[in-house]
Amino acid sequence: MRVFGAGAALLPTIAAAQQPVRGLVYDSLLHSPLAGAEVWVRRSGQRAETDSSGHFRLDSIASGPHVLLVSHPGLDSAGLYTLAFPFVVGATDSALVSVAAPSLATLWLRHCGQELQPRVDSGLVYGVVQDAATQDHLAGAGVLLEWLRILQTDPTSVLTQPRSLITRTDSTGTYYACGVARDMKVAVRAYARTDSTGLVDLQLGPRAVGRQDLLVALAPARKRVVLRGSVITSEQAPVYGGRVAVREGGSTVINSDGGFVLRDVPPGTQWVTVQAIGRAPFGQAVDLREGDTTWLSVTLAPLPVTLAPVRVITQPSRLLADFEARRRSGLGYSRGEAELATMPSVRAALTTLPTVRFARGPGLTDFIVLLPNPGAGGRGYCVATLYVDGALSDYDQLHSYRPSDLVGVEMYPRAASAPLQYQAVATGCGVVLIWTKYLK
Repeated sequence: MRVFGAGAALLPTIAAAQQPVRGLVYDSLLHSPLAGAEVWVRRSGQRAETDSSGHFRLDSIASGPHVLLVSHPGLDSAGLYTLAFPFVVGATDSALVSVAAPSLATLWLRHCGQELQPRVDSGLVYGVVQDAATQDHLAGAGVLLEWLRILQTDPTSVLTQPRSLITRTDSTGTYYACGVARDMKVAVRAYARTDSTGLVDLQLGPRAVGRQDLLVALAPARKRVVLRGSVITSEQAPVYGGRVAVREGGSTVINSDGGFVLRDVPPGTQWVTVQAIGRAPFGQAVDLREGDTTWLSVTLAPLPVTLAPVRVITQPSRLLADFEARRRSGLGYSRGEAELATMPSVRAALTTLPTVRFARGPGLTDFIVLLPNPGAGGRGYCVATLYVDGALSDYDQLHSYRPSDLVGVEMYPRAASAPLQYQAVATGCGVVLIWTKYLK
């Protein structure tokens, strides 16, 4: 007699083998292991982070073929977003995976059609140019990149040489610029037909690779846009009294709640800066859509300047009173609010001061002030130390100010002739003091 049971059809399910995966992530652009990278397996919930030596471990990955994904902020800045690497996990052994980001030489050969040569300007910039209204990729669009090369001609003199490179997008709207400065700020602008983006800045850094996508607003549909946003400190407090500026548009003051509104701004990719006293300046390329309102949230970190211990007890009105007192005493060279009101630009106002010369700033739209170098017997020039409203500053801030924003300018040809509180970080070169209406 035969006996049939239901259990005979219920065969046990054999679980797939699970094995650990260990590996190393290497950054070929920096020639070093990549620490702090996020690593995960596609269609798996397991994630890991590489340690200081670039190693990682993932437990219990099923045997068979998989794809390992790697992401890191440093690679993102180079335009190398999530990297994918196929690998296989065996049925009985743990998997050992070594992955590497592509090297500069590999990228150069792939996109520039030649081997990388050892030279100063060996950076690579690439991206996509699109129509701001339709998002279509623009074939044949031009991309202009400009930077400065600073050369020392003798122990007391330097020479600046403007460099530029023009490239065009291919049929997919993609451009590759080979031979760009890797250690200087690069100004980038895209052209299509008779229209262009704003001039935006790009700093490649040690990886010498950067991605900059660009939006061009084409006529006749170029409708001005509105830029709104908020600015807070890294301590989550609203920033008040700072300034937001579009390089080729307008500027406005930040409200008491940290908010700001800029109207009638050119569409397309534009360079936006945010500055406030005591805070590190912010600059970013922002895509502004035609006929739309764009929201920008900015967090300003503390100004990374270390000064000798100085205790200052004062009020803004006191700083301006000190400025007026120095003017009456004839200390240094100065211009007051009435004189500045007649000037077409801040640079023009500084031009009226004796011994002042200018050099182009790294962004090509701003400038730096040069004064006779006292250590070279007046034969060479040095960069003047700059203060804005009593705080140590850099020249990137000046391009957002107009003469109507200022109440005074002071210049001291030698650091030793400047007021004592402005000699703390002086290099011996002279000092320029800028006083704005936002200090009142």
